Amino acid sequence: MSLSNTTCTISENVIKITENSKNNITVNETQKDTKLHIPVKISETVAAAYAVDAHNHMTSSNLQTAIQELEDTFKRQTSEPASYEKGSLWYDTDDNELKVAREVSGSLQFVPLASATGTMDILDGGSFL
Repeated sequence: MSLSNTTCTISENVIKITENSKNNITVNETQKDTKLHIPVKISETVAAAYAVDAHNHMTSSNLQTAIQELEDTFKRQTSEPASYEKGSLWYDTDDNELKVAREVSGSLQFVPLASATGTMDILDGGSFL
């Protein structure tokens, strides 16, 4: 179980009224932020209790299944994944290529997005074709 820090910021308007002298009053309104730092432990059981809204291809209704669903869309391995959907990503560790699953000529297949050339120890924008 991992421990993550959660920060909650509460903002409120503060009105300060100052009497400077007889018949001279100053009114200032400022925004004051209060930050609360709360250590929160989220286990797999607890994560399933957090509701989330489905978005685009993500259909999960709780945090745990959303994380699992997101993880399932990206693979790092030497051979093409056995099952995948349109938009899935695969980093081919054999060929150093990042590929995306898309429809080509009526069939779903992985198409290279970026290929690393030269040494993988020093990467910059010029190291990918």
